[in-house]
Amino acid sequence: MVRHIEFSPSLPPNLVTDLEYKPSWMAGQAKVVAIYERPFRRELGLSGFVSSRVGPLQEIHDASSETGSGALFGFFGISAKMRGELGKDKVLKLVIDQLVRLFGPSAQNVKATLYKDWAEDSETAVKEDLEPLRDFPRYGKPPKAGIWEKKIIFAGTETSSQFGGHLEGALQSAEHALFEIMNLNNKPL
Repeated sequence: MVRHIEFSPSLPPNLVTDLEYKPSWMAGQAKVVAIYERPFRRELGLSGFVSSRVGPLQEIHDASSETGSGALFGFFGISAKMRGELGKDKVLKLVIDQLVRLFGPSAQNVKATLYKDWAEDSETAVKEDLEPLRDFPRYGKPPKAGIWEKKIIFAGTETSSQFGGHLEGALQSAEHALFEIMNLNNKPL
């Protein structure tokens, strides 16, 4: 988040603009974990894995340990804008309602819920990120860093030319950054 980092001397204006307006996948992302006294879904012979286009969660996974508490976690399929309009309490009610429809009445007996909406995290997402991305972006490297050239390397999924917004993009970007560092120090890999 270039808005939260002060560079002295300043970054070139075209680089700041590029970094500031790169869309991020993170604003669209939110996750919830519903914690239960026990993994009741196992008693029903259910795996805990769901892929859904109905309800707030589009992907649900079992996060229960082998013994003790049970947990289901899910990624949201509703937009950041809609989550914001509904508010946390309504969103969590919709989550529990969906879990009850999928796993039965025992899903209502939630001990705790953990909710993380990256759209609300100013260190992760900015207002411009709230519009959902429709396609995988092809970011590519940011413009030259001027005086910062050879002193700072920008790496992350948002610099990937092939896998923007995905773990593969972050890994690819990290490899490129490593090659740059090794080349700067003239050290073979």
